[in-house]
Amino acid sequence: MEIPYKTLLDIRKDASLPVYVQIANEIIKNIQSGILKKGTKLLSSRQMAELLALHRKTVVAAYDELYSQGWIEVLPKKGTFIAQHLPNVKPILLSQKDFQEEGKDNFSMDFPKNSHVRIPIVITQRLAFNDGLPDVRLAPRDELARLYAHYIKFGEPSVLNYSSVYGTWRLRETFSKVLNETRGMNTTPEKIITTRGSQMAIYLVGLALFEKGDEVIVGALNYPATNMTFATLGAKINTIPIDEDGIVVDAIEDICLQKPIKAIYVTSHHYHPTTVTLTPERRIKLLALAEKYRFYIIEDDYDYDFHYANRPVLPLASADRHGLVVYIGSFTKKIAPTFRVGYVVANQEIIEELAKLRRIIDRQGDTILELSLADMLENGTLKRHAAKVLKIYKERRDFTCDLLKKELGNVIDFKIPDGGMAIWTKFDKSISLIDLAKKVAKNGLYISDGSAYPDENACRIGFASMNFKETEDAVKILRNAI
Repeated sequence: MEIPYKTLLDIRKDASLPVYVQIANEIIKNIQSGILKKGTKLLSSRQMAELLALHRKTVVAAYDELYSQGWIEVLPKKGTFIAQHLPNVKPILLSQKDFQEEGKDNFSMDFPKNSHVRIPIVITQRLAFNDGLPDVRLAPRDELARLYAHYIKFGEPSVLNYSSVYGTWRLRETFSKVLNETRGMNTTPEKIITTRGSQMAIYLVGLALFEKGDEVIVGALNYPATNMTFATLGAKINTIPIDEDGIVVDAIEDICLQKPIKAIYVTSHHYHPTTVTLTPERRIKLLALAEKYRFYIIEDDYDYDFHYANRPVLPLASADRHGLVVYIGSFTKKIAPTFRVGYVVANQEIIEELAKLRRIIDRQGDTILELSLADMLENGTLKRHAAKVLKIYKERRDFTCDLLKKELGNVIDFKIPDGGMAIWTKFDKSISLIDLAKKVAKNGLYISDGSAYPDENACRIGFASMNFKETEDAVKILRNAI
């Protein structure tokens, strides 16, 4: 039977993969599927090249690759054959339709599907009222690139090798000093582990602290990814109310009297999603309840540096006397989302456990990036950058709030946030956020459809990532759609 090589071998000359590798891969795929059986004679390199309209050297290279991997054998004066030592594979019967279009594979294997996690949307629109992201155009890329290149070119060879699962010592040492000086904490490098962003930190902390069925507390409105993480880990989630002062701490004790609580998750500085700051009175009571009922406080301080009304409020971790606060943060908001460096600060026993878990998930972080960040902390680059963008983001907050009130004040309601990079915005009940999000997307604007908070008809409107002109364009699209 004549083999339809031209149909079987899907070769794309414009692909990044070399053509000779494509040929080899396609032949291997057809051997594995049983279409090309052991002992089958292949076309000569000249014939195959003519058939596929390729240079003969390309086909020779493909055959050499197949031979080196043991898929084919060359018999002198006879030709090139599929190797005899391969096992027989029952061929799949193919119809003409199978050659014309990709057939549906009905073969499947059962495995448990995660029902808690939703894959995040990748924003492709030119304009975006996102969840509250920095303007990556302002990132100190020149300095970071200079340092990164320096360590690659001139750094000790050890920086390219495996490093500590806890993270680079220099970054942990330098950052512990920053935490102690600026956030009133009393920590050491041994009480810090780096992660690839705060989401990984939340996952590792939950994995370390929770057993299946453990009771945890979150706010009735909460960072959705945290709820997904805790549910995936088998924790039972209890919710408490939130108001204009953050989580209602009085509601915690009611739950503690009924069941043992393992932990509570809080974003005490700028509550997610509503952006409010937990009041001093509630902070004191929350710490007292943690001591009384012996539960952990997982404090996610995701945008500590961006507070506009006054100096940032010290974290709960600064007043922790018994190692009950597990403090989480990242450098993402300060620089850009693509630079995945987060951290956990906790008592050393917890850090040791996190290191064990990190070992089997991610072995280590990006050593060169961590060294670069350590330099930027030491030479003041990150401090100067934070001061510069804080001024810019405050101006953008004020501009966006004024514009929203002027153009949409009759259909939306919000409070000007004291910090963070987003405005918690409630829409008139007559407006469907799901429909609105679809409508504005067609005109190049992203806005959340509010599905994460279905009872609120509200979403976070990020203001930091767009300049004044872009914000004007975005609000105009939003106003016209409404």
